[in-house]
Amino acid sequence: MQIRAMRVPVIVQQNGTEVCRLSPGQDTVARFDRVNRVYTLRGGPCASQSSQWYVFRSEDSLAPMEIADFSRPVGWLPGANDNTFRTQLELRYTPSTDAVWIINELPFEQYLHGIAETSDVSPPEFQRTLLTAARTYGLYHIQRGTKHANEFYHVDARYDQVYRGYGAEARSPSIVAAVDATRGQIVTYSSKLAITPYFSRSDGRTRSWGEVWYGGSQYPWLVGVPVPEDQGRTLWGHGVGLSASGALDMARNGRRYDDILKYFYTGIELRRAYR
Repeated sequence: MQIRAMRVPVIVQQNGTEVCRLSPGQDTVARFDRVNRVYTLRGGPCASQSSQWYVFRSEDSLAPMEIADFSRPVGWLPGANDNTFRTQLELRYTPSTDAVWIINELPFEQYLHGIAETSDVSPPEFQRTLLTAARTYGLYHIQRGTKHANEFYHVDARYDQVYRGYGAEARSPSIVAAVDATRGQIVTYSSKLAITPYFSRSDGRTRSWGEVWYGGSQYPWLVGVPVPEDQGRTLWGHGVGLSASGALDMARNGRRYDDILKYFYTGIELRRAYR
């Protein structure tokens, strides 16, 4: 990955020790050599080789940096490319799956600012609904630490949750406001953090956990409920938990986000995990 410093310097570290530093506008390339099982650093002020990975950390802890050779265009915004990310990046090889991942590590609320699972113009109560579910889902996997444990990260940015980084945050002030308005708020069941799956659209009803997966009795808040707003539509997704399209229509019809969450997740309570 080719890392470029933007507004502030980027410090390249290994095991907590500074290897080199990129001034704004400078870049360097980190690679993993699969044959020799080594990481290399070449370009700009950096030249290094090691069996250990390199960490790229912004000198200002929340300032973004650019992955200059990464392309994730924004379909509706010509010229936009979601290749900027806050705080920390690393390129890391995972022996268990023989994969090489780019990992972005940053404070959790800032991560949620970069979630791109609804538009910035959707109703505020829907945004709060979806982002509270997303926060709970992410924290659940952080606390368990099992879903991607053998690959050294917590959630995937495409299949677990759609995360596009600083670019999404910069063009979505309403999403940022919804995250901030619900800061630290999570879904709980019997005072414990609950897993909160959600999906795009139901066909008029949601499914219980046990109807789709196994061990349904362990998830009593995930039972099937009717979704009149989705009646006549086609199921899009696994069907368990919150139907985004149903929740969107509920918000448009004046339902509050806490009411929507309590409808789709039976018997839950909303609590603040932190402030």
